Amino acid sequence: MSAPDAAGVILNVLAFVGAALFLLFHADERRNSPVETRLTGVITLLTGLIGVRAARWALDLDMLRRIEEALAAAMPLAALIVAEGLMRRHAPAWMKQLLLFGAIAFGLLALARLSSMDRVVVVALGTFVAGGLTATALLLVSRNRRALAPAENAAISALGLGLVAALPFVASDFLFAAGVSPVRAGGLALLIFVYAAVRLSATGEGGRAVLLDMALALFGAGAAFLTFVAVMGVPDQTTGLAFLLVILGLVLVILIVQGLRERAAMRGRQALLTALAEAPARPLDAFVDRVLGSPALDAAALLEGPALADYDGAALRESLAALPAASLEDARVLGAAGGALAALIESHEGTHAVLVSEDPLRVLVVNMPRFAAGPDVALQLTLLHKLAAGAAR
Repeated sequence: MSAPDAAGVILNVLAFVGAALFLLFHADERRNSPVETRLTGVITLLTGLIGVRAARWALDLDMLRRIEEALAAAMPLAALIVAEGLMRRHAPAWMKQLLLFGAIAFGLLALARLSSMDRVVVVALGTFVAGGLTATALLLVSRNRRALAPAENAAISALGLGLVAALPFVASDFLFAAGVSPVRAGGLALLIFVYAAVRLSATGEGGRAVLLDMALALFGAGAAFLTFVAVMGVPDQTTGLAFLLVILGLVLVILIVQGLRERAAMRGRQALLTALAEAPARPLDAFVDRVLGSPALDAAALLEGPALADYDGAALRESLAALPAASLEDARVLGAAGGALAALIESHEGTHAVLVSEDPLRVLVVNMPRFAAGPDVALQLTLLHKLAAGAAR
């Protein structure tokens, strides 16, 4: 297998991994917004396409070519469906009809054509896919920005930029099949689009942030490539390009994983805020029951009466009066005065202790290892204490 062929397979495998991680994270559709649901559907289609393509290239199974091309024919229509969700507007009817009938026609042609038509179908299908994706990108660019909220414009900017950046790599697969491009980089196109979706979900920032990240990713891949060249020598142009694309694919997978981790942490903190907002103001027991139903507090323990008998009650009250939402580190900083509080948190393998009520003394020991380092965790737990104090009156 030549270097360009090997690079194409590796990029497809990386794209499959990145897309699969995105789909696993969004597997629970109850937590997804309507746009995220559409994105999930589109990325599911693209994951299937990339999986079939990787299997065909790696195992040299030409019988899968027809399935691959049939799936590729649906890409422009899928992109348009996401664009409509982002804009909260219907695309022109003629455009939807053109992409729908084009997907059906090219799908049937890919499955039923004669072998002698392979090259003609590849060129025509590539033109249709590139044209459809370009038309969708232009539709997003020409949107009425004043009719959309800033967050919606940011989402369109991020995903639109991801789509535009992916277009040359989508075209490379068809150009390679037509004997024009030296490499096949369609897998990189999917990684770019998935990363734009992940970046949007994690931060809500627009196209500029995605563009900056892409530039940094390219810089990092270039630095790694130059290191390789310095150690191993200068490869020929095609091999060097293939190697650079693989490194860039690896960098994007790392960024996707990091973005999904940030999104998971943000969702956990949002779940606690949602529980605090929805909890009844009174009585205290009803408030505590609703808060403990938050996924972020799955490992929390409400301690009172006999559960606190082994600890110095006066010392606990004094420490919690000073730090009503204390972390283990905060308790240790208090020295001897915080010894009882630190021992309480440690014995229950917690990260924080929150004063729920003073009389009787009730303490919530919280174990939030995934979020304990977050800058807003202490603020949220302090809010929990204040609302609990109001519910106890």
